[in-house]
Amino acid sequence: MKKLLLAMTTSALVTLMPSLSIAGASDSCKACHNGSIAPTFDTLKSKYTTVDELVAAAKNSKNDMMKAVQADEAKLKAAAEEIMKE
Repeated sequence: MKKLLLAMTTSALVTLMPSLSIAGASDSCKACHNGSIAPTFDTLKSKYTTVDELVAAAKNSKNDMMKAVQADEAKLKAAAEEIMKE
């Protein structure tokens, strides 16, 4: 009985673990886009109407903190899509 319980618990943990570690693309942006360091997501949504506009603005940003993500257009696009949905 203990072996069955241990096997079931292990199976459940192995099954659920990947879903716990998946973060949204925009989650890494939330640290800075909080209103004090960078504009909030709501501000970005009101300023830009499409995902493409938001990605273009991010790529053209002169802020040094954006330099790390500007090269990864796929990540920018995924984050912009999440921001526009929220």
